[in-house]
Amino acid sequence: MAPLSTSRAAATYGTTLTFETLTDEAALRVRPREDTLMRVVAGVVLLRFDGEERVLDAGDEALVPAGFHHTMCALTGEARIVMGFRPAQ
Repeated sequence: MAPLSTSRAAATYGTTLTFETLTDEAALRVRPREDTLMRVVAGVVLLRFDGEERVLDAGDEALVPAGFHHTMCALTGEARIVMGFRPAQ
């Protein structure tokens, strides 16, 4: 399993933000009932979901719909991301 550090910010407008530091190991993730919006804060992230790969640089965002299995890992050392979750629509 990928080593990562996670911290949670206080809820804002009904949304909890999660900050993570990613390494080069990619654990499988899924949120069955929530969409995941992520933004890369620092570094470069490889996101895999729905049979595709996307490389995200600092400032880039991606939305993973509820129920999609996905993985994320840092391509260069470590990467920092912030994620928010919302109920699937």
